[in-house]
Amino acid sequence: MNKKTTPVRDSTENFQPDIKKNEPRSDNFRQAKGRESLSDRLTGLFPLMVAVYLPTFIIVLLVRQQNRVPIYHLMGDPAKISDSPFYLGMVTKFGIFLWCATAAICLFTALYLKPMNLSRKHQRFLFGAGVITTILMLDDSFQLHEEVFPNYVGIAEKIVYLAYVSMVALYLIKFHRIILNSRYLLFLGLAFVCFALSMLLDMRALIDLVDMGLIYDRDRALLENGFKLFGIVSWFTYFSLTCKEQLEQGMHRFQS
Repeated sequence: MNKKTTPVRDSTENFQPDIKKNEPRSDNFRQAKGRESLSDRLTGLFPLMVAVYLPTFIIVLLVRQQNRVPIYHLMGDPAKISDSPFYLGMVTKFGIFLWCATAAICLFTALYLKPMNLSRKHQRFLFGAGVITTILMLDDSFQLHEEVFPNYVGIAEKIVYLAYVSMVALYLIKFHRIILNSRYLLFLGLAFVCFALSMLLDMRALIDLVDMGLIYDRDRALLENGFKLFGIVSWFTYFSLTCKEQLEQGMHRFQS
């Protein structure tokens, strides 16, 4: 038996004219929306631009208005000013980069975890680490304990060291439970060991091995700054891994 089959029409054929007819309207809608959103974004960014650029303008203005220090000494590159090679203080700069990276990671993580309603103690732990790291970064950048405080403020170097040690000790006491339960405690412990050895060599509290002929004079600076660099690397590793762990836990709880 042969049955007549009627061709099946594509159901989308009836909608083709409508789609073509509506395409210009959708484009006009996107363009209008884009113009409005751009205007809104520019208006909304104005307060942020003031908050960001006004302090920068004030700093530049203060540099221009003061007459005690040449402007080039404040705005120029230290190596060019002192007519020194580009690698001057290369290892020290690398340590400052790690200080800055650690501070940024800790502060960003602390602020990022706040909307997730996680443990406020962990947020304060990371925020405090970011503040301490920022202070140590500024000390390394501007020689606060070696030059600024003793010569310009009248505070002895040992007192500055004592203030730093007290600040870190209070931080450790306040957050000792979090630290002891941390998976990466070993890196933090190595950081403090290296920092302690560097400070002892800097303050000359150890026996002068140079006078004893056991090491060369240049090796003393190598040991002091070498221990410090190992401490900074350990500090950076500990807080980077800790922040990564906290972010992963926060995202997991937030998604679930």
